[in-house]
Amino acid sequence: MNKRWHSMKLQFSLVIIGAGILAVFVYMGVNLVSQKTLDSYFTDKVFVAKAQKKSADEFQEFVRKNHINSGDKEALDNWIDRHNTIYITVFRDGNAIYGSTMIDSEYYKNQPFFNIEFEDGSANVYLDGFFGYQFYLTAMTMSLIISVLVFLAVCIGFMEKKITYITLLEREVKVLKGGSLEKEISIRGSDELTSLAQGLNDMRVSLKENMEMKEKLRSANKSLVTGLSHDLRTPLTTLMIYLELLSNGKVPQAEKQIQYLKKCTEKAKQMKVLSDQLFESVLVAEEKEEELEAPQMVQYVMEDVISDLIMFLESQGFDTECRIQWEPVKIAVSIDYIIRIVNNISSNIIKYADLSKPVIIEMKYSKNQVEIWFMNGISPSRNNGESTKMGIQNIKSMMDKMGGICEVINHDSSYVMKIKFPVK
Repeated sequence: MNKRWHSMKLQFSLVIIGAGILAVFVYMGVNLVSQKTLDSYFTDKVFVAKAQKKSADEFQEFVRKNHINSGDKEALDNWIDRHNTIYITVFRDGNAIYGSTMIDSEYYKNQPFFNIEFEDGSANVYLDGFFGYQFYLTAMTMSLIISVLVFLAVCIGFMEKKITYITLLEREVKVLKGGSLEKEISIRGSDELTSLAQGLNDMRVSLKENMEMKEKLRSANKSLVTGLSHDLRTPLTTLMIYLELLSNGKVPQAEKQIQYLKKCTEKAKQMKVLSDQLFESVLVAEEKEEELEAPQMVQYVMEDVISDLIMFLESQGFDTECRIQWEPVKIAVSIDYIIRIVNNISSNIIKYADLSKPVIIEMKYSKNQVEIWFMNGISPSRNNGESTKMGIQNIKSMMDKMGGICEVINHDSSYVMKIKFPVK
């Protein structure tokens, strides 16, 4: 959208120009109709004759009362000034001796005249005038008033529309201020008010998402703390019991002492794993969107970390089966996240996988995704009671930040984790 062509300044300028043009046409139309209506009445011969007769009588009365001579120009000018819509010409013996306007003898040939008795004798007076002047002036004034009202109506109508929208936005902002973020801000038009409304709506959505995220984080943290306290309590209680027995001398046999010390070490390691996972979970939650590296061939990204994983698992006594074929597709990842994800996967395999079954790593390709599957058997003798699932949640969070997906399929005797990357 070109904001320049949709700005309120331009809109208002166009409305003023349009309203002005409309007002001119309205004035011309109303004035034309009123002029024709008045012309049909004031140019009627009967009306003109009556008006001339009335004016002639008034003039005769003026002459009589003031003893005016036919050549008394000053007195006649005074009467004309008081009757500025009437024109007279005084003739005597065929000669014009006074005229209030330019004298044209041809004009008077077909005009009626009145015999007026002056102080110095009678004379023929030709009298004419604009007898409906006040009505014409009133009609022009009314035409002007109507055109101005039309102009104002158009401008006020435009402003009223904008003011109504501003009032609506004010009400909706008050709703947002009250804490209700479900109500959408009304988007109308394509000017600065529209941009403001769009910005308010974006802010509303952002605030709503932030509040929902905070609520999810609060709930997740509560679950995490609850689960972690439960998971830590079990090894911590066992560790305290063994240490108390050892410190009180209740285990005199050296063989038993070594056994108890090994168990204490095992429980301490278990607590360390839980604390590491807690730290990883907090770190992932606090990190903002990870800046991904430029898209690289999947072999370049994954070959080394998978090779290291295989070597580590085999050093811990696991058999591995690698079903990987490298194809020329690219993915965009964070190498730091990839390393941390693989470390979490290896920790889970070490803790819960069945040593008697191979760990299978398989690569699968589709049109839009690259999938890496990690499959292993579940050992019934290993501790698989981790209720917090922090390691899995950390992997899912990191995959989500890279635009990928982590899926887990957990059966009674087998475990499959899939991490999926979008193809670039």
